[in-house]
Amino acid sequence: MNDLYLSLLLMLLLSLAAFIQGVRLQRGQYRRWAPLVIYGACGLMLIYLAVVWDRPVIVWLLPFSSAVVLGNCLPVFGSLYAGICLGAAAIPWYRRIFLSTSLLALGVFSLVRPLTGEAPVCVPTVSGGTFQSQSTLYTCSAACAAGVLRMHGITASEAEMAELCLTRQGTHWLGVYRGLKLKTAGTNLDVVVRRVSGAELGSASTGSGVLSLTFHGSAAGRRNCETVFNSESGHSVICLGPAGEGRINVFDPAPDFGFECWNRNHLQDVANGILLELVNREDGSRSEPVSLQIASLRPL
Repeated sequence: MNDLYLSLLLMLLLSLAAFIQGVRLQRGQYRRWAPLVIYGACGLMLIYLAVVWDRPVIVWLLPFSSAVVLGNCLPVFGSLYAGICLGAAAIPWYRRIFLSTSLLALGVFSLVRPLTGEAPVCVPTVSGGTFQSQSTLYTCSAACAAGVLRMHGITASEAEMAELCLTRQGTHWLGVYRGLKLKTAGTNLDVVVRRVSGAELGSASTGSGVLSLTFHGSAAGRRNCETVFNSESGHSVICLGPAGEGRINVFDPAPDFGFECWNRNHLQDVANGILLELVNREDGSRSEPVSLQIASLRPL
């Protein structure tokens, strides 16, 4: 957790600096720059939300295990606005204090949120296979991350990855990135992330890795009778690569499923997908799994 604590400290210092600058903008010679800074900050925040927020570009800009904290710039913007509000003498003091405190509190909460809570208690499996089912309702991503690491010869368990991936009542893909990044540190492997659509998943270029999915709302009702997926919480599987003709092989960690072959009808229900792959650190080429034994595939 040291990576998260150090990153949290850095973001708090940046937020404090932004707050102080916001206050100064309302004082003396700096007041004439206040409108320009406010409009500029609003524009930057909109660009950040549209281009960077919750997108793989975060880990391209910040390729660190703590990207889940470092990539959250909203507290910095919020602190700047809080400082500007606090320094605005034309606004009654009690309104300034209320608005500024609210913005700062929301910013701090969003920063520390990934560090709060505890990971689900996982049940150790008795099988020693590469692919193992999830043991709780919330650890599909952790089970997948452990499976992908074992595919590449790195020892990992569901319980360990639930801790490293910051699993709570689910796992954000940035948490999966953290877990994989920490486990591949000091090896010849690195983690790359890309956003994929259902159509792209059926292409021949799809590699193996952890596939975090959300589905179109209209697909939730149909999917509930087939898998544990739903459009609100999403689900993670291990992508095992293309199977030809718009199909992909996957391992679904839900206990009642396992190895499957998804067809075009299945993939067209995918609204968004994040694929986390392990690649060779030196040249970025796709790493061939050490273990990739597919016992049986059940077509859908």
